[in-house]
Amino acid sequence: MRLLLIHGMGRTPLSLALLGRRISRQRHIVRYFGYAAFQESFDQIVGRLVATIRATADQHPYALIGHSLGGILARAALPALANMPPRHLVMLAPPNQAPLLARRLRKHLLYQLMTRDCGGKLTDQAFYETLPQPTIHTTIIAGTAGPRGHWSPFGDQPNDGVVAVEETRLGSKTEVILVPSVHTLIMNSAQVTRTICELLRDSQK
Repeated sequence: MRLLLIHGMGRTPLSLALLGRRISRQRHIVRYFGYAAFQESFDQIVGRLVATIRATADQHPYALIGHSLGGILARAALPALANMPPRHLVMLAPPNQAPLLARRLRKHLLYQLMTRDCGGKLTDQAFYETLPQPTIHTTIIAGTAGPRGHWSPFGDQPNDGVVAVEETRLGSKTEVILVPSVHTLIMNSAQVTRTICELLRDSQK
């Protein structure tokens, strides 16, 4: 299957290189989509993502794997891909609701400069209400190795250090798989690789 890997905000395709190498050993064709949140608006990035998929997917089955904001970009692109939908969308640690940490950082100048329009949207619950609910097979993989306790911003909620598990959810119909990992390294987890490969095998049946 052809796969397009979409990195998170503030990262580059290099952050998904290890995951891509591991998946390619299973004879999948792996490509990467890159963007810079401080240079483009959310809608501009989604437009390029749709164009990239249309130019490379041809008539072959394909799947999308997005880390953090990458999963939200993929989710936003789905309506424009209705005539050639992916077989599967895998979202790694996606903020599917306005995450607590982003909301706390939204007034900080550095956060605003580095994340621009994308960062602003992540803090706006009204934005999430405009996002389409996936109608294709979608799996969320969420990390649980973040800090918990009275001193943690998440309290006792399971989290990956950036996003709480509850913030990744899309509703009872969307599967959420938990892994003992933190947000910035979840894509490098061997358990995540195994899970994705199993999901892809099921998607090809």
